[in-house]
Amino acid sequence: MDTKIIVCLDGCGPEYLARSETPNLDALAAEGYSTIGQAIVPTVTNVNNVTIVTARYPETHGITSNYFYDHLRGQEVYMESPEFVLTDTIFRRLARKGKKSILITAKDKLKTLIQDGTTIAESAENPSAWLVDRIGPPPDIYSVEVNHWLFGVAENLLKENPPDLLYLTTTDYATHKLAPEDDRSQWNINQLDRLLGEILNVLPGIEIVVTADHGMSQKTYALDLNLILKEAGIIACAIPIIKDRHVVHHQNLGGSAYVYLDDLSAMEKSVELLKEEKGIESVLPSTEAARKFHLHPQRIGHLFVLADADTVFGALPTAREDVNIRSHGSLHEREIPIYAYGAGPLSILPKSNHEVAAWIT
Repeated sequence: MDTKIIVCLDGCGPEYLARSETPNLDALAAEGYSTIGQAIVPTVTNVNNVTIVTARYPETHGITSNYFYDHLRGQEVYMESPEFVLTDTIFRRLARKGKKSILITAKDKLKTLIQDGTTIAESAENPSAWLVDRIGPPPDIYSVEVNHWLFGVAENLLKENPPDLLYLTTTDYATHKLAPEDDRSQWNINQLDRLLGEILNVLPGIEIVVTADHGMSQKTYALDLNLILKEAGIIACAIPIIKDRHVVHHQNLGGSAYVYLDDLSAMEKSVELLKEEKGIESVLPSTEAARKFHLHPQRIGHLFVLADADTVFGALPTAREDVNIRSHGSLHEREIPIYAYGAGPLSILPKSNHEVAAWIT
């Protein structure tokens, strides 16, 4: 059996690999293909992972953020279960053909979102007892070493009963906390590369794509869009697209937001106001945002707001704050490394995350 592997290095922009020793990735590049590709916008985990495993844009698969606000019901919902995914994943497609797939993730929220159709699905956050008995307990989810444990799981499962497809996706805690030039970051990337080499040595003929879901940037300024709009007498619900339960990573401060307006007659005023605000790079009405970034029009706000390279959006004590945080979500975390090795067609070498699964499967 020829096993195929997709590895998604969460939050790993090209600069992390450039500053680190990565002999195994270098070998993949020399023997296969490598490029600096493009993540899907908004540059957050769920959007890009679902894009990878469906080979479709968000306009088709429906995942437009980590978090969904049902404006009609006034309810806030985390998108963490398969019913939110509106099209087949590669796991479902393989299952219909009687083939096996394994999903290994760091966060349980991602496992529950995309696991439908897998033969085995495990997360470091909530691993099965049999896996802990075999591998040992995982490090804390908020640690650099948790991703090393995931690679060990992948190697063990490949040795025992190799599937047709293995999808391994990590957590970005390390890149949220460590800049590329940090010694510990470089050690971490080197360890991941070493562990990748061990996986590649398990089976001959492995085909593999290594990508990232988004990059990571240093942020120094933050805006609370709800407070800014409220100061102007506009009632709205602005949700940073990065928002999830793992606030230790990023404090729910991210580089883009969906704004839901209570009164659509305030649309023009809101756009003009936000465009004038320092730190805001772009303000797009929903129809324009959906068209430009291939987003599902019913799962975004009335406005899509993108921050500049230094700015994040979120809930703050005041409307404007200085911050010191590494985060993502904007256009400035769009560059990602892509490495590919295998027999995929040369005509569609992957240059974006929606092309990865199509190439390898």
